[in-house]
Amino acid sequence: MLALDNVTTIYLTGLIAIGFSIVQLLLLLRRGSSVLLWSLGTLLMGLGYIMTLMLVEDPLPQFWVAGPIAVLLGSLVILSGLGKWAGYELPKRSTIICLVGVAITAGLFYFSRKYNAPLGSLEAILLAPVSATLIYSAWFTGVQAKLTGSKYIYLISGVYWLKGIFMAALTLGALAAIGDQYIIVTSQVVYYTSLVFLLATLINNMSWSLQISEDLMGKLSSRQTTQPVIIKTPVTVKDETPVANKTEKVIKEKKIIEKTETIDNTSVNPDLLSDAEKLAMLEKLTDKEREVFLLAAEGKKNGEIATLLNSSESSIKVHRSRMTGKLGMKKPEDLKKMLSKAPAVTSSQNVEIDQVTEVANDTEVSSDTGSDNQNPDLFTKS
Repeated sequence: MLALDNVTTIYLTGLIAIGFSIVQLLLLLRRGSSVLLWSLGTLLMGLGYIMTLMLVEDPLPQFWVAGPIAVLLGSLVILSGLGKWAGYELPKRSTIICLVGVAITAGLFYFSRKYNAPLGSLEAILLAPVSATLIYSAWFTGVQAKLTGSKYIYLISGVYWLKGIFMAALTLGALAAIGDQYIIVTSQVVYYTSLVFLLATLINNMSWSLQISEDLMGKLSSRQTTQPVIIKTPVTVKDETPVANKTEKVIKEKKIIEKTETIDNTSVNPDLLSDAEKLAMLEKLTDKEREVFLLAAEGKKNGEIATLLNSSESSIKVHRSRMTGKLGMKKPEDLKKMLSKAPAVTSSQNVEIDQVTEVANDTEVSSDTGSDNQNPDLFTKS
C-alpha cells in the first residue's frame, strides 16, 4: 500500500484537481462560463500544487513562488466562476485589482528571497492573500447557498471556511515567527496542510459537479414537463410580391412556412392546466422562487421585487429565470392565473401572499417619503 506521506499527498491533490477540471470541461461545459471558470481555476490550483513540490530546492529558489501564485490565482478564478453561477457579471475593475495584487505578492516574495529575508516573512507574504481569498469565498458561497437553498453550495462554503481558518492560523504563526517548518516539505505542518487541501479538492469538486448536473437535469425536466401543454403562436409573414406561375408560388409558400416555424414562440397556457397540474408545478419552486413568483404575478418588476425582498436585482433575475423556466410562462397575467384557479395552492399560501403584499404596500409608502432602501450587491457588478 502506498504510504500517504507529504510528497504523495501533494502530488495526488494536484493530479485530482487536474482530472476534475478536464472531466468538468468535457461533460458540463453546456452550463456556461461558470463551469469554464471553475475548471480553469481548478486546473491552475492543480498545477500550482505540483509546481510547489517540484521546484523545491535547498536553498529555496526565487522562482519557487510560481507554484503558490498559481494556487492563489486559481482560487480567484474559481471565485469568479461562483459569481457567474450566481448571476453576477465579472467586474473589470475588481479583476484588475486582484491581478495587480497577485503580481505584487509575487514581486514581494521575489525581492524578499533575493535579499535573504527570513522564511517567516516569506510565508506571511504568501499565506495572507490566500487565506483572505478563501475566507471571502466562504462568505460569498454561504450567502449564495442561503439564497438558492442548495445543499451542495452549503457544503462548498463549509469547506472554504475550514481552509480559510486553517490558512489564517498558519499566517498568524508566520507573523509570530513560529512558522519555520511551513516551507519544509517533510514537516508535520505541511503534512496536515496537504491533507486539508486533498480533502477540500475532492469535496468541493464533487459538490460542484453534482450542483451543475442538477442544474442541467432541472432544465431538461422542465422542458419535458411543459411539453404536453405547449401551444405555438406562429408569426405570419406577409408576401405581397406577385407570383408569375404556380411553381414559384409553391416554392415561396414553402419558404414562408419554414421561416415561420423557426420563429415560433413557445409558451404554456395556464388555462389548459388542471388544479392538480398547477399545484404540481408550483411545488417544484424553492421558497425564494415562490416569493419572486408571488410578486411577479402582481406585475412587479425585478427592481421592485429586489427592494421588497431585501435582495439584489441580480439575484432576483436568477430566481425569476429559474422560476419561469420551471413554469414555462413569463407574463404576469399568466402567472396570476396559476393562483386564481389553484385552490390547493392559494389556501396554503394565503398567509405568505398577504405578507408579501403588506411588504409591498409598506415599501411603496416609504418610497413616497423619500426613504429608499438599497443594499449593495454581494458580488461587485460591472
